[in-house]
Amino acid sequence: MARTLTSLLSSVVLLFALQQAHGQVPQLIKNSEFRLDAKAAVDSLYNFNPDGAQQQLSSWKEQYPDHPLWQLFEGMELWWQVHSDMENTARDEAFFELMKKADYAASKLLYEQPRHIDALVIQAVANGYIARQHANRGDWLTSVQTARKAYKAYQVLQDVAPDLADLKLAEGLKLYYAAYLPEAYPVVKTVSWFLPDGNKKLGLKQLKKASETAIFARAEAIYFLGNINYNYEHEYQKATQYFLKLHKAYPNNNYYTRLLVKNYFKTSRYADASQLIKKAMQRWEEQELPFEKVLKEELLFWKGRILQYRGEMDAALSCFTTSADLSKELPRTRHRSIYVASVYYAGVISHRLQNNLQAMGYYQMVLDAKTGKSYKESAHLKLQQIQKSM
Repeated sequence: MARTLTSLLSSVVLLFALQQAHGQVPQLIKNSEFRLDAKAAVDSLYNFNPDGAQQQLSSWKEQYPDHPLWQLFEGMELWWQVHSDMENTARDEAFFELMKKADYAASKLLYEQPRHIDALVIQAVANGYIARQHANRGDWLTSVQTARKAYKAYQVLQDVAPDLADLKLAEGLKLYYAAYLPEAYPVVKTVSWFLPDGNKKLGLKQLKKASETAIFARAEAIYFLGNINYNYEHEYQKATQYFLKLHKAYPNNNYYTRLLVKNYFKTSRYADASQLIKKAMQRWEEQELPFEKVLKEELLFWKGRILQYRGEMDAALSCFTTSADLSKELPRTRHRSIYVASVYYAGVISHRLQNNLQAMGYYQMVLDAKTGKSYKESAHLKLQQIQKSM
C-alpha cells in the first residue's frame, strides 16, 4: 500500500513537473511589474545604456532564462548600433540574424501556445525591425514580405490583447497613411478600395496614446508624430516639440540629437541649433559616448550651414572641410550623404571666395561620390561654369 501511494505521489509530482516544463512559459507582458521594468530597459537601450537595461531585466532573466524576449532585447540593442550610422552596412547581417533568432524562438513558443502574447509581440517587433532595415537598404520586396509577417502577428494580437498599448503604433500609422496617401497621390485613389478605412485625426490620436503608454513603441511613436507633423501636416512647431521630447528623454542618443539639430536648422532656429551643437559635441567628448565621429560629422555640417547663412564664410568652410575629414575616417565615405553635402558646400564657398581651383576639386569629389544625385547635378553645372570662365 505504501509503495503504491509513493508511486502515485511520484507520478503526480512528475506530471506536475512536466506541465511546468512544457508549455508553461509565462506571459510576462501581463505582469504589471514586468511592464515597468521592460519600459525602463527599453529606455536604457534607447539612451545607449545597455548595462542599465541588463540590470533592469536581470531578475526576470534569472527566473525565466529561456524566455525568447531576451533575444528581442539583444536585437534592439544592436539596432541602435546599426541605426546610428546607416551608411555602415557591416552590422546588418548580425542584426538580421539576431532578429530572425528572436522570431524563430517566438514561432516555437507559438506552436505550443498559439495565443502567447509575448511571442506575438516578439514576432511583430522583430519582423517590423527587419522590414524597416531592408527598406533602408532599398530591398523593398524583402521588406514587404517581412512586414506581412509582422502584420499577421499584429492582427492576432488585436484579438488576443486588444488593449495592449504597443498596438496603437501600428493602428495609428495604418489609419493616418490610409487617409493621407489617396489625398497626396491621386493615382492611389484608383485603388483606394484596397486600402483600409483611414482617418488622419484618429491615427494621430492613436500614435499619441502609444507615445505615452507603450512598452516597446513609445519612442517610435514620438518619432513618427514628429515626422508626420513636419513632413505631412506642416505643423513645424509641433514637430519640434516631439523631437525635443526625444532628445530630452534620451540625451545620449546621437541620432535623436542630430535629428533635433536638423529640425532646428530647417525651421530657421539657428541660435537653438548652435547652442545644441556646442553642448552635444562637448557632452560626447567629455563622456566618451559612442558614435562621436558620426555625431560630429553631421553637427559640423549644420554648423557650417548656419555660419554660411550668417555670412561667416571662412568659418563655414572650416566646418565643412572638418566634417568631410571625419567622413573619410568612417566606413563607406563616398556613400555618406553628409560627406557629399559637406564637400559640395565647401565647393560653393571656395568659388565664392574666388578660389576656383579649390572649388573645382571639391565639386569633383561630389561627382566621384556614390550618392547625392541633386548635389551631383548641381556640382556638374557649377564645374562647367568655372571651366568656361577660366
